[in-house]
Amino acid sequence: MKRLRRTRQLALSAVIAIGLVFPIGLSGWMAQADDVVDSFLAHVAKMQTLNDSQQANVTATVRQFAEDSREDAMTEGLILLYPEYADAVMASDDDNVQQSLALLEPLATSTDPFLAADASFYLARALMNAEEYEKALPWLKRLNGELADQSVYEGSAHFFTGVAQSGLLNNEQAVAAFMEFLENYPDSPERLRVSAWRQVQELQKVKQGELTDIYQRMDFSRRRLDLDEPDEVTQEQQDKIIEMLAKLIKEQEKKEVSNSKSNSKNTKQQQQQQQQQQQQQASKPKPNKSQKGGSSSNANGKVVQKSYDGSPASPWSRLRDRSRDPANNAIKEKLPARYRDIVERYYEAANGNDK
Repeated sequence: MKRLRRTRQLALSAVIAIGLVFPIGLSGWMAQADDVVDSFLAHVAKMQTLNDSQQANVTATVRQFAEDSREDAMTEGLILLYPEYADAVMASDDDNVQQSLALLEPLATSTDPFLAADASFYLARALMNAEEYEKALPWLKRLNGELADQSVYEGSAHFFTGVAQSGLLNNEQAVAAFMEFLENYPDSPERLRVSAWRQVQELQKVKQGELTDIYQRMDFSRRRLDLDEPDEVTQEQQDKIIEMLAKLIKEQEKKEVSNSKSNSKNTKQQQQQQQQQQQQQASKPKPNKSQKGGSSSNANGKVVQKSYDGSPASPWSRLRDRSRDPANNAIKEKLPARYRDIVERYYEAANGNDK
């Protein structure tokens, strides 16, 4: 059992791809956890399938672990009651999603509400690590609803509900879940509260049709492709991504045309001034000196900007070529560096799916 606990603590300290740490083994939400632990021990005392010695063993184990972690105490106590639960927890710790589903699902629907609650969280955790937010949400909902009185994870369930809703593009629901977590669980681990607050700020910055919106939709599409789900929902988001990028490209082209005209006007004025100065200098006799000049017809020999199809060169003009992918070119030409990683992951997933 000690080995299991050490393994679980290592697994639960791992950081998942979205940069969040699951709070198992942490002493958050102490008042609620104490109430649940006490209720669990009262539940154990009433179990007719246990003799006095077994009940005493479970009680002693739970109280011992509760001194450090009420979450671990519940899990260790349940493992004593249900030995098969140990393998299920280990599968979740090892991020073995398929084995976790096979072992945890029957336990998560157990008639013992304390086992159902604990197993539901481990099952949700395995699904969240695999970015299967759609499947994780129903289990998290149980922890916030019917199993709330038997779970020490109600607060963290609200937090991860926000993470899942954000990954599903349900920003309003995500913000609501994060705010409920922040308001109702002030004693939760600081790093989770900081993460929740930052995510609320980021979600509130998302504006439809802008790069923040495109970034979030690309991450959604990348995740779905990673899960081998190129279904209608995924394709719809891909179409929206291309549509929004095309709109941004047009807006950027207009800005560049406007800037080009302004630059051309300034350049023309400079050339006129230079020509006037040259004419004034030419009108003055300069004995023993001859004017020097290059073969270039451009004033002062400046290099003329390269042009395509007789118009000023623009990196965005290349995107009009339908043989090129506008989103991919936009990444290379104009997307800020902070967006490139997720977009490149998106294309890697898309290309891998087509193979």
